[in-house]
Amino acid sequence: MGGKTKQTPRSKNNAKPSSSSRSAELLGSTTPVFVGFSAQADGNLVPFAPGFASAEQMPETFDVNISPQTQIILRKLSKKDPMTKKKALQELHELITESDLDTLKNILPLWPKFYHNLATDIEHAVREQTQLVLQLLMSKCKRAMAPYLKQLVPVWIASRFDNYAPAASIASNSFRETFARTSEVCLHCQSEIIEYTTRNLTFHTPATLSIGKNLKPEESEQKYQRVVISSLKELSFFMEQTAQAEDLEHLKQGLATLVTHQKFWSFAKHKQPAIKAAWFECVYHMLQCSKLLEVITPQKSQLITTSFQFIDDADPLVAPHVWGCVLLLQSNYDDWYAPLNIRKALLPKLSTMLGNAFNRNAQAICPNLLPFLSKITPDSLQGLDIYEFYQRFFDNLKTAIVGPHDPPLSKSDTSIMHSAYFECLRFLLQQINNDADRTASVEQFGFGLLEQQLLQPIGQLLLSENAHAKYFFQHTSALVAFWDRQCNNESNKSSCSLYVKLLNVFWTRIFEMVTQHLAAEDINEQWLSHVLLLVQDLHVANPSLETQCVKFLEADEEVAISEKTSQHSTPSKKGDGYAAFIQKELKQLVVKLVRICLDKATKSNNSARYIPQVRTLTNMFTDAEFYKSLTEMGELSATLDKFVALLGQMNDEACESVVEILFEILALLEPAQRFDYIAQKLLKLEQHRVQNLLLHRLLSYPLCTEPAVRQMLASPETCSIITRIAEEVVVDNNRDKLNLLHKCFFQTDTGDILINAATVDKIVLVMSAPLEQPPSNDMVEVCGSFIAQIMPVICSQDNSSLAVRQQVFLRLYKFSLEQRVGDYLSEDTLWEITTCWQDALSSKDIEIDDVLLQSCARIVEELANTAELNAGSLDNMAEAMAKFVICSTENIEDEPKRLARIDESIVALLSSKLKTNESVLQFEHHCVYLESLQESISAGVAFDNAGMDEHKILPVLRRAALNFTTICKLVCRVENPQLAHQTNDGEDELTEDYCDPNANLLKQWSESLILEILQCIKVASTSETWMEVNSHLNAASEELVLCLSEQIHSFMGNSSELVDIIKERMKQAAIQQDSVISCRQLGYLIYYSQYAAFEESATILLHEDLAELFVSQGKPKAYVMTLQHLLPKLSQKALNLNSAIMRTEPPDMWVKAAVFRCLLLNNFQSDLNEQTDRNIIASALQFLTRVGEQQNAQKELLHYNVELLRQPYESVLNTVEIIHLLNEILQRFPYELSIKNWDAIRIGLSSWVLTVSKSITHYSDPKTSFFIVAVFQLFATLITFIRSEKQKSSTEMLKNVVDEWESLFAREVNVVLFKSYYQLTHDTTVQPESLVCYEALLERLMPTMELLDYSFVYGFCKASNSKISLDHLCNLLLKQLHCSQHSVRMNAVQALRQLTPHFVADDIMVNDKQNDNLDAACSTISKWHFLNRFEDYLTRYDALMRKYLDEFSFKLTELEDLEPIDKHDAFSYLLIWDCIIYACAKSPVALRSVYTSWLNENRYEENFLHFLFRAMPVDILKNHSAKWHSNDVYKELSWPQLKDPQLSVERYACHLYTEVLRKLPAVVRKWWNTCQSRQKNFVDNLTTNYVSALICTEELKAIANRKEKHENMQVTVHTSTREVLAVYALDEARMELVITLAPNYPLGAVKVECGNQIGGRANARNVGMQLTIYLTHQNGTIYDGLTLWKNNLDKKFEGVEECYVCYTVIHQDTCQLPKLTCKTCKKKFHGPCLYKWFTTSSKSTCPICRNVF
Repeated sequence: MGGKTKQTPRSKNNAKPSSSSRSAELLGSTTPVFVGFSAQADGNLVPFAPGFASAEQMPETFDVNISPQTQIILRKLSKKDPMTKKKALQELHELITESDLDTLKNILPLWPKFYHNLATDIEHAVREQTQLVLQLLMSKCKRAMAPYLKQLVPVWIASRFDNYAPAASIASNSFRETFARTSEVCLHCQSEIIEYTTRNLTFHTPATLSIGKNLKPEESEQKYQRVVISSLKELSFFMEQTAQAEDLEHLKQGLATLVTHQKFWSFAKHKQPAIKAAWFECVYHMLQCSKLLEVITPQKSQLITTSFQFIDDADPLVAPHVWGCVLLLQSNYDDWYAPLNIRKALLPKLSTMLGNAFNRNAQAICPNLLPFLSKITPDSLQGLDIYEFYQRFFDNLKTAIVGPHDPPLSKSDTSIMHSAYFECLRFLLQQINNDADRTASVEQFGFGLLEQQLLQPIGQLLLSENAHAKYFFQHTSALVAFWDRQCNNESNKSSCSLYVKLLNVFWTRIFEMVTQHLAAEDINEQWLSHVLLLVQDLHVANPSLETQCVKFLEADEEVAISEKTSQHSTPSKKGDGYAAFIQKELKQLVVKLVRICLDKATKSNNSARYIPQVRTLTNMFTDAEFYKSLTEMGELSATLDKFVALLGQMNDEACESVVEILFEILALLEPAQRFDYIAQKLLKLEQHRVQNLLLHRLLSYPLCTEPAVRQMLASPETCSIITRIAEEVVVDNNRDKLNLLHKCFFQTDTGDILINAATVDKIVLVMSAPLEQPPSNDMVEVCGSFIAQIMPVICSQDNSSLAVRQQVFLRLYKFSLEQRVGDYLSEDTLWEITTCWQDALSSKDIEIDDVLLQSCARIVEELANTAELNAGSLDNMAEAMAKFVICSTENIEDEPKRLARIDESIVALLSSKLKTNESVLQFEHHCVYLESLQESISAGVAFDNAGMDEHKILPVLRRAALNFTTICKLVCRVENPQLAHQTNDGEDELTEDYCDPNANLLKQWSESLILEILQCIKVASTSETWMEVNSHLNAASEELVLCLSEQIHSFMGNSSELVDIIKERMKQAAIQQDSVISCRQLGYLIYYSQYAAFEESATILLHEDLAELFVSQGKPKAYVMTLQHLLPKLSQKALNLNSAIMRTEPPDMWVKAAVFRCLLLNNFQSDLNEQTDRNIIASALQFLTRVGEQQNAQKELLHYNVELLRQPYESVLNTVEIIHLLNEILQRFPYELSIKNWDAIRIGLSSWVLTVSKSITHYSDPKTSFFIVAVFQLFATLITFIRSEKQKSSTEMLKNVVDEWESLFAREVNVVLFKSYYQLTHDTTVQPESLVCYEALLERLMPTMELLDYSFVYGFCKASNSKISLDHLCNLLLKQLHCSQHSVRMNAVQALRQLTPHFVADDIMVNDKQNDNLDAACSTISKWHFLNRFEDYLTRYDALMRKYLDEFSFKLTELEDLEPIDKHDAFSYLLIWDCIIYACAKSPVALRSVYTSWLNENRYEENFLHFLFRAMPVDILKNHSAKWHSNDVYKELSWPQLKDPQLSVERYACHLYTEVLRKLPAVVRKWWNTCQSRQKNFVDNLTTNYVSALICTEELKAIANRKEKHENMQVTVHTSTREVLAVYALDEARMELVITLAPNYPLGAVKVECGNQIGGRANARNVGMQLTIYLTHQNGTIYDGLTLWKNNLDKKFEGVEECYVCYTVIHQDTCQLPKLTCKTCKKKFHGPCLYKWFTTSSKSTCPICRNVF
């Protein structure tokens, strides 16, 4: 029963074989392992090499010295799977790497067998890996491999020619690394190599090479071809390496056997080009070696026939070897033509090949063409006339040279074909010339060659668009130059008669061709360009023909054939000298061409057409005789006039060419004549381009050094030209014109420039003008760099006027202050400009007087007021201002005067109308007010007005930041990185151009400088407060505040006497107790060196020092105001009752209250408190008790029910701080309060709200605002505590306190607070400068307003005697939905939500009365309900939203062009609809039907739903048909998320769409069903993909989680199928309903299926229809429909009579029973059903008895 005993599973790399393997081993051990091929099977064939075995003959047993792991690897090498062999080779490679030599010697005898098998494997990766293993094995074993070399070398050499490059490369490298003398290795193994290759080439077939291998036929063929190719190449390699050996008998025997084997010759005609190429390469090496000729000579006829048969082979692999064989056959055998039929076997193939451009294989064939031609003799042509052959040869070759080719030939092919053509042509003509016994016919044949093969192609190429013309013209020029040199060679003149005649004919025909076409009216552009090309090539013709293939012997007709066959190079200019014809025939031709072109240019409307050709021709000859010969008069002046006459009708490029020619001619004249011509004629020309070119020439060296030219440049005409050029440069940014302006400022040795001061002024003013414009293109950088470069020049030697220099300086200075590196301004150019004006100041080229200083100050003031300063631009601007102060005063030698001037400069630059003492003080009051409101920090210094426009704050802040940064640049020491890295031994010396940044720091500081620093520090501290209290601060302003603060921190940490002075001044200012900020700014002292070293403890030490200072000097207010700002940075429990301030009795009660509040905040932040902390609580309560007792004695002490406006600031502050302390204790220790404390809170709050009510109109008064906020905060804390206490058991005292509050105080306090809020926000006019303060006040009241109990407010407003009616209340809240302040809007939403249940309750009562009244039921639109109050606002917002709806008609193409939605208007509109949806959701079914009917009748929902889609994210709208995005954006928003000011319109719109689908599905469904098809599909797809799943999941989950259970009804939910199963069971009766939600629910109607029904199938259908109608047309949930169905059944079973119109007991809209009774038949009906019957039948009769109802 236990089964078989389990054996240990075989592990990987287990060397012990399985039982079957052992059996095979035993069976195989009796059979010997055969080496090579079986003699019996192969017909008495002996093994080809000892030791080589095939895969199936690999050994199954191994030497015992071989490790088991190695045995497994070797077995894997015998497998057939390529991947197995590859991995085995990799493992073997690793094994060899890790093994020593002794271990490797064990496997060396086996390796040759495996190597032979694997080196020819079909898989290339196996072959590559095999070579890697061999390479590694040879490198490690070295001499140990010697016994096995003869087995390895044949296959190894063959592997060098593997068609897989990586394998061949590895084999070659390893062979080269192993054997230094390759030839010796080949000779050592020659028997094995010859035997291996011969057997592969003569015996083997694809089948024999694949025995025992499961290879496909194509794989076998590939392997065979690879072996054949490698064998042929191995044989070639062997012959090449052993060609110089003395004993080649063994090789001769092997080759003799090979060449007599017919299979060897079959490879010459193989279909594979690689095999054919390898065969011809092998034969080539046989022919090349003279010792082996005797082997191949018996097969000479067959070899010649075979070689010439493939002379036209087009394959680039085969052709070189075929032609190599052909040339060697011609060279080795004089009767090479004997076996051939020249007319049939050679000439047709040769003609076809030449005509076809060498079959696009010119690179391989052309180098062999001339040697081939040289071996053609009359005898070899077998009776064919040799000149006829030459004619045919050149005609065919000319066709390839001149004819068109499709596709075009490559450049390399074209070049080498031309070289071959002209080599052959030169060779043949040289043969004719050197033949002294030539006949007239032969000489005539030479002329024919010239005409047909040279001149005719030239004529064709001149007229064609052939791109090969340049090659033909170059070689023609070289050939003509060769003839010319031969003719002018004194030693060879007698033997060059043919060359002389050829030259005469050539030049005569060239003149005819050129002049004939030039005489035509319309000259072809292509022809003209080719003529120029030919003339240019003739001009640079080199008599020497430099080629790498052949060398022509001028005196002998022998041709030396070079072994190198590399690509021909084109003839170059290098040689013995230029051809003699250049100054004769060619010059005449050029003159002729120029004169014809000039005549045509003069007569033509398009003169510029011929100028480039003229310029090209004139570049060839520049001597006077040449230019004189261009006109009939033969004078240079006539030539000048001719060219000047052409300038009026030229374009820019042509003008430049003509001017170049003019100045070349002018250089040939005498100086006086030359300058007179320039002044009198050239400078009088009106063309701007000509003027520019002339001026450029005059300003260039060497003309600019001539006195006559200087006089020309000073003339008024030249001045106007230069000014015009400067104006054009500013517009078009032309580089040539800019260079011309630069030339104007070239300084001579005396420092003078080429132009006068008036011209300089004009240039400078024009070029500096763009610096005053914002950089919008490269012009600013160009002009700025230009001015910077010429500034030193114009400031020296009165080269410009003083006014212009000052104006340019101001432009440069303003530019440095204003501009930053950007797209159109580089850092280098900005540095150039800045350095330029600084150098001008330092060198006194510009001296700053009072007027100029004020101009600079105005620039700073203007930029500080308009520029958008960020941290980077602020630092750059301050750097420039500091440099201005230093550079403008550094040359004043008198130190007192220098300091006074520095002070004047600083005052002028830092003074500003934007930052005055009054504006800084107002900024301080503004920020103190905001901080006191938001953070309940004591504003201990009285002030009356806190209003300040935000637009006035930023200029103050900007100017303070700029001023302070500038001062820091002047007084703060900079850490020197270059000095910091110097070694102590002083070996590293500073470079000469090093400038110490601290060298120019101010060592003495004026009072004005110190006052400016103090004021900036005060602005910095104020701005930090402003940033903390302003949550909507933009990024630029915040960066500015942080930048200024960082500068203060850096300044305070600087080691300087100035910092010590500032520290003492700051303390003295705080002691004055006249500024809150003076106390707050003491927090900067933690960065002072005295405290900064203590890091985290710095604040504690600073607090202790300041406490001692202020208490000892009796300044408690200063201490408290400082303490409140240091408190957040103090560690826990840093304050205690033993502090010095606690032992004093300050005269102001608020100081003590503030200290107690700080004590509580510092000691009770953590959850763990000590027992001693009770003492602090007790002390605080004792203090409050004493204050209460004082209030009893002094009735107005705590301002109960008084108006605050005339109350002293200090007394109101006392009350505010007492309220803050009460609030803090109530939040933290409510259970420590006694009944007296509770009485004080309740009575005080009820009295203080009356004070608020009386003082609310003076909300702008700071002390009144502080009081209002404190009272509201105390009320919010109390309400929060009461609400939490009501939810848990509490002490009897607290219960009594809560009950007493709710019975006596709650209603009055809530109503008074709301009345105060109403008074604060209703029709309030706020001044712009007070708007921020007003909004901050409202922001602090909003948390309290959310806690207000609006049931009291509703009751108050509903009372008939109330001044604030419900209409007033609703109008206020609906107006606030459009408030710009987000918190006020959300408070209005919260208030409307709290009021909604009360309005709904009233509407329910009215609706019930309406249902009982038939006349009321007949009303179409109801005007009495809550939603009617929204009508005016809905109408107003519909008009605002109309523009967004009109641009979106649910087309995807519209989405790219949608305008941004105004967030303020959109939020207001959506918030109104949020309130409407909430009201509908909170109303019962009957009233909800009334509300939705009102919406439908007025069609409000159409615009709303349309707008929701318009406001949704564009990405979702684009992908509405597929869910590419998450549907998180459609999830419900929580109340905190709704209150977030950063909430986007898109997110809110998606939330509301889900809400309206969830709560008013019928409204959306009705709208959707009435939409157009495109809109309907759009809405359907988006809802299905993004919303339906959310709503279905929520609704089904709500049904499943519903806690209350209906009697008689059981509901089951199937979430996966979206089904709800309801079963109604009464006794034994059972009814079932299955409700299935549509995929696009709630857009699509639900499917209702009825199961078992009481009353049969008809009743079931009726029930299903009724429920479907309800769920489709009523705004209820699935559960609401099931409840209606259940209630109908309940009433029916209770005996209630159903309505005889709708046949239900409960009406689906009103949820009422049938109440209207017919007086005749006594049947009962629903009111709405009866009304519908009357309207559809147009009668007022009973539906049953037909009597009048």
